[in-house]
Amino acid sequence: MDAHEQPTPEEARASLEQITASRTAAATATRRPAWIDAGISTAAGATIALGTAGYWVAAIVVLVVGSLVFAVALHRQARGRGQVLDQRAIGARTLRFALLYAVLFVLGQIEAPPNWQPWYSLGAGLIAAMGGYAWLRSEERYRIRRLIAGDYDRYDLI
Repeated sequence: MDAHEQPTPEEARASLEQITASRTAAATATRRPAWIDAGISTAAGATIALGTAGYWVAAIVVLVVGSLVFAVALHRQARGRGQVLDQRAIGARTLRFALLYAVLFVLGQIEAPPNWQPWYSLGAGLIAAMGGYAWLRSEERYRIRRLIAGDYDRYDLI
């Protein structure tokens, strides 16, 4: 086809399918591994469990060490390119985080009687870990979905 010739509907459809396949492949290649999210949420859950049990020094140590380990892991993976940052993304992220934070806030406000320990702390840590993992995976799924669909302006991609 020369420069002045219009593509046929089949050629246009094939071109659009090729673009969609390319976007899907690129977004899939940048997906953050689930094991990193599991590790981050496990460290956060352990921090909550230790904190609600009253072991503040151990909770801070787990938080600092876990943060450092998974910051290095995220840096070494270096996959998470192409963050969509527009008003819709900020609003969706805020809503999902507010839901998780509300649950963690309520868990932190309950002063469990001594006979509930260690089960309350273990349950709170487990809820925090599962909620954190669900939040991190939903953030990643939202990012990938927007990248695959091309649902962003070029200045919204950082």
